[in-house]
Amino acid sequence: MTVSVKLKVPEGHSLHHVLCPHDCPDSCSMLVTRDDRSGKAVQIQGDPSHPITRGFLCNKVNHYIDYIYSENRILYPHRRIGAKGPGAKFERISWDEALSEISSNFHEIIEKFGSEAIQPINFAGTMGQIGYHVMDERFWNKIEAGRLEKSICVHAAYHANVHTYGPQSGPDIAIASEEAELIILWGFNPVSTSVHSVPFIREAQDRGCSIVAIDPRPTRSTWMADWHLQPKPGTDAALALGMMKVIVDEGLQDQDFLESYTTGWKELINKRLVDYTPEYVSEITGLSVDDIVKLARLYASTKKSNIRAGHGLNRHLNSGQMARAILILPSITGAWRERCGGAGFGRVEEAFGPRVRNDLQRNDLGRRDTKRLINMVQMGRALADNIGEDDQPLDPPVKCLFSYCSDPANSLPNSNNVRKGLMRKDLFTVSHDTFWTDTCDYADIVLPADTQLERTDFVAAYGYFHYAMNLPVIEPLGESVSNSELFRRLAGVMGFVETSGNAFTQTDEEIIRDALLDSDADPALEGCTYAELKSNGWFKGYYDSPKRDVFKTGWPTKDGKVQIYSEDLKNLGQDPLPIYLPEMQALKESKNKEYPFQVLSSASHYLIGSSFHSVERLVAMQSRPTFEIGPVDAKKRKIMDGDLCRLFNGRGETYGHVVVLQGMLSGVIGTQKQMNGSKTVGGVNVNALNTETLTDFGYAPSFYSVSAQIEKASPQMLQDTIVRKCGGRAEYIAEWRDRNSDSDLTDEAILASELERSMEVFNA
Repeated sequence: MTVSVKLKVPEGHSLHHVLCPHDCPDSCSMLVTRDDRSGKAVQIQGDPSHPITRGFLCNKVNHYIDYIYSENRILYPHRRIGAKGPGAKFERISWDEALSEISSNFHEIIEKFGSEAIQPINFAGTMGQIGYHVMDERFWNKIEAGRLEKSICVHAAYHANVHTYGPQSGPDIAIASEEAELIILWGFNPVSTSVHSVPFIREAQDRGCSIVAIDPRPTRSTWMADWHLQPKPGTDAALALGMMKVIVDEGLQDQDFLESYTTGWKELINKRLVDYTPEYVSEITGLSVDDIVKLARLYASTKKSNIRAGHGLNRHLNSGQMARAILILPSITGAWRERCGGAGFGRVEEAFGPRVRNDLQRNDLGRRDTKRLINMVQMGRALADNIGEDDQPLDPPVKCLFSYCSDPANSLPNSNNVRKGLMRKDLFTVSHDTFWTDTCDYADIVLPADTQLERTDFVAAYGYFHYAMNLPVIEPLGESVSNSELFRRLAGVMGFVETSGNAFTQTDEEIIRDALLDSDADPALEGCTYAELKSNGWFKGYYDSPKRDVFKTGWPTKDGKVQIYSEDLKNLGQDPLPIYLPEMQALKESKNKEYPFQVLSSASHYLIGSSFHSVERLVAMQSRPTFEIGPVDAKKRKIMDGDLCRLFNGRGETYGHVVVLQGMLSGVIGTQKQMNGSKTVGGVNVNALNTETLTDFGYAPSFYSVSAQIEKASPQMLQDTIVRKCGGRAEYIAEWRDRNSDSDLTDEAILASELERSMEVFNA
């Protein structure tokens, strides 16, 4: 949409509203300047009228023009020729050829194995909700494909919230900053992952609000806090329960709130908290007794407190109970009474959110609800080992993997197993992506995806109460198409259009209009109109809607009260009260001499998952994968700042350059998640070390529950790694020759060429 904002626009240019689609709580509103003569986007900036964006963008999206016009974009459909894997070769084909080949494979697979053998995999490559889970879900429902548990991010905290408060969110930081007297950043690093919350935190701090950061790592955000506490990783539930114990013992709880609005408070106080003395919690967390008591008293000193928890807390084996303990804290002090008070990991009830409306996805198109469900966290063993969540063989096996908005080769745990599965010759793989990712190396068909400036889209921010939409600003580059258009085309080739009403002919704008008609799905949408969204680009949600007033309507739980004691969790075989579950006994007892480090693979400051690896300036800023390690641990291993090191355990290995970081807890290593394996020495990122084990509840990944060893790299170590990549020297050479059939290099020359590439990184 063209907008009239008081900004200078050169003659022959126009200004347009666009929303940021990337996996970030902020969901910024952006202004794009288009050269109307060439049709190209030439400038991007934050929308100064937006209540969150406030006229600036994050470091990543500031380079969005480079992202759109990157030389690494996929602009046309391609078919692989030759072997799968790194170095795979492709030839350009037409859309008709690509769709025909996909359709033929679908029909053949369904006839031989059944529709469940077709398995889609997608996630938050774009958070634009039209392309995220509307038209694609209609197609998969119609074809009755296998289902996907999309649990790789905030699932544990989402389930903890639903089992405690129902689908009800507390205030965002923008609201909390107005009146809060205490803000706790619990495992939350907004400087790197939600930069637009930083001005609100600073403003609150300037008017006297205390900022406490709870994080085992020193981060850019802990440096701006008034107080930084560093509990051992995975012990946060013990800390939260210890705080409750101090608050109750000193009579600082809001007893009226507990009696009037909660279920199970007596059991919590009389049966659970008795164990969590400050001394016991100190042993678990590594924090001093004085700090635990001080934090509890500070938290209980005001109801105007807000806890913003980070998504990294979802990535431990004990994340479900950990999230629940943190979420229950404001019910102990009655902080929910204040408009600014509460606790949360982000929004859980947005209309397009984790449980998008069934009528938009058209669940009536097939009986897909009866089909097999595969957790994306365990996709590696599904593809490589043919094993399902119940540890039983998959029947039928996955015969087609259809990837979009996702880079499974880099983003999934136990990535060596994922890549092993992707190498299967009997697996037909399709990748719809904007760029040539590592996953494309394993695909049979690669399809070109567009960018946000080339599509219609809508988003409900998951960190704030606001919404945004955009219409295309530029024509799609090459022959790239949106997710919606891709599945419309597939539906046409499969013959679904005539038998499905308007399901596959409805435009994206019509879908957005339908979504806005029913504010009961999300009361914060009340008053939002398509016309306003179209003209303004964004809508500030109605946070104070009477429909959201839990003190009048009750919490959206079975009895309208906060479930401190959860019968639903009990029925799932979980402890119905919040509890500290030791994350990893070996780490807890510090007796794991073989793999003594716990590895926390958090978000990069310069990239979002595997996105933006095509933007050279951002890649240059990130420079290379790094391993943060404390000075004592580094000295003990004769490792110096900048050394290339090997991080490894019994499952895999990866390489990175060490950053010796003052304040890093002993026995903890920090690194970046989802770096492109193809850009690392060993060819895989840190996910090679991770298991596919799920959290206590919530079906989430345990990325942070991994132990490893670190050592300084050597040339011989690099050569050994190269050979191990394919299971051995002979296997590696055979695979290399399969991809390079026209080469007459000797075996030794092949190994030497790979070693030379690795040594370039080693010597960098």
